[in-house]
Amino acid sequence: MKLAAALLIAAATTSAATAAPPVPNWTKGTPIDVTVTNNRFTPDRLTLKRGRQYILRIHNRSDRKHNFSAPQFFTAARVSPRDSGWVTDDKVDLAPGQSATLHIVAPDTPNALFSYRSTNLLDAAENMKGEIRVR
Repeated sequence: MKLAAALLIAAATTSAATAAPPVPNWTKGTPIDVTVTNNRFTPDRLTLKRGRQYILRIHNRSDRKHNFSAPQFFTAARVSPRDSGWVTDDKVDLAPGQSATLHIVAPDTPNALFSYRSTNLLDAAENMKGEIRVR
């Protein structure tokens, strides 16, 4: 009897530890707007609270193509399935005047620092970048 109880407790503990995180309500989140121009991101520093939901809106207000490349961030964060099509190769490509909206859950990593940048040739030469801090 004690062995059976111990096995049940062990099984319950194992399944709880491997359970998937709860599905977020993808309609909610704190809005964050990032504007892209021909030489910068505004703001170029974002601070997120770990595990919180956000609505990241990226606006390309320039006359040329840019992207928001954040490989480590997009790997660690959760992007809503509905918005995941915006993220290709860990970046969001934006044509002139285009905007993208991503519903995300910030990584659950305390004191993490992620960088973002535009990898387009001219932007990379201008060192167009920013950072995301997770607290």
